[in-house]
Amino acid sequence: MPPFSGQKLDTIPAHVPPELVYEYDSTKDPRMLEDPHARMRSLILEAPPIFFSPHNGGHWFVTRKQAIVDITMNPEVYSNALFGASEAHGGEHEAPKPAFMMLPIAVDPPQHTAYRAPLNQPLAAKSVAGLETAIRTMTNELIDKVLDAGRCDFLSDIAEPLPVTLFMKLAGMPTNRLAEFRELATQATSAAVDHATREGIFKQIAGILAESIKARQEKREDDLISRLLDANIQGRNPTFPEMLGYSITLFLGGLDTVVNALSFGVRHLARDQELQAKLRADPSLLPGAIEELLRLYGVACTPRRVTRDVVCHGVNLKQGDALLLLLPAANYDDAAFPNPEQFIMGRTEQHMTFNTGPHRCVGLNLARLEMKVFYQEWLKRVPPFRLDPQAPPRFTGGFNLAVTSLPLVWD
Repeated sequence: MPPFSGQKLDTIPAHVPPELVYEYDSTKDPRMLEDPHARMRSLILEAPPIFFSPHNGGHWFVTRKQAIVDITMNPEVYSNALFGASEAHGGEHEAPKPAFMMLPIAVDPPQHTAYRAPLNQPLAAKSVAGLETAIRTMTNELIDKVLDAGRCDFLSDIAEPLPVTLFMKLAGMPTNRLAEFRELATQATSAAVDHATREGIFKQIAGILAESIKARQEKREDDLISRLLDANIQGRNPTFPEMLGYSITLFLGGLDTVVNALSFGVRHLARDQELQAKLRADPSLLPGAIEELLRLYGVACTPRRVTRDVVCHGVNLKQGDALLLLLPAANYDDAAFPNPEQFIMGRTEQHMTFNTGPHRCVGLNLARLEMKVFYQEWLKRVPPFRLDPQAPPRFTGGFNLAVTSLPLVWD
């Protein structure tokens, strides 16, 4: 049975000792659905640092910062290359061939370095700084729509349209299909989706993106897809499947991660009026506050596959074992962050929300800029806001921790 398949294992693999088995279903766990990050903290307190769960095809979870750093810095043993490929089936006697690989995620160094290089410059802090005015304008347009009502569902009214529309413009994708694209992105990262359904979703996404790539092949525009078409990958331009791989990675990164990081951060502020007041009075505190909100509310969990038998932090792993690195849990690791449940401005330890090692998030500069501009405008214009007492937030899990509804009210 493949890992992350949605089904529960009948028997625990022989090499997994009973004391390392902990029942945790990353999609249906009731405590996770009630409060995802409180559940992340409870995994640190209750479960072994590296534990095995039989749910979703059976795989290991890693929850501590140092272990995750060691794993991400050793891609030869803990590979990302065995995930993120969509299979295209040839004739009946042919083995499935990957139709595309999610680039640069689905390859390990040294190929990863070559594939990542074309993204570094367009997503560098200096390059994305030019988007600040557009982000500010878009934020204010969205605030205009909800301000007088004294309420909104922050997820659908603000958090989805802002980063998603901005990202689509940046990448050169059609901005009039926001709801459809968000639905596809959410499905693609859901661990509740079975393998065949996920394949179908990826094919749908690939079909949409193929249209954008073909249009840019004929006529370049001022966007990321056009720049990638002309990128130099070890002396050549990317092939069409490589362009699909890039586009799908950007699609999922742009349409899911920032949406949830903003939503979780705003939920924190809605529950902490004192912090709201402090940031309104002194907006210069925002960059530090954003880093601490990013630590408290990590979103992405990343898979790895073990390429050979190995002992990892005292745990025997076998070749072929799948791991899920719980970056949001690592941010609550007492060994890395003193008093991890507390919001403490000015922490110096690097949080794990953007990961570490060669696969550190390539879009982190854009994410930070979007969050900074959003909070500046939102706190300047929206009166003290709080959670709607009649409608609590709703959450979901999977490869990403996500908000599905966040009703807010203000006077």
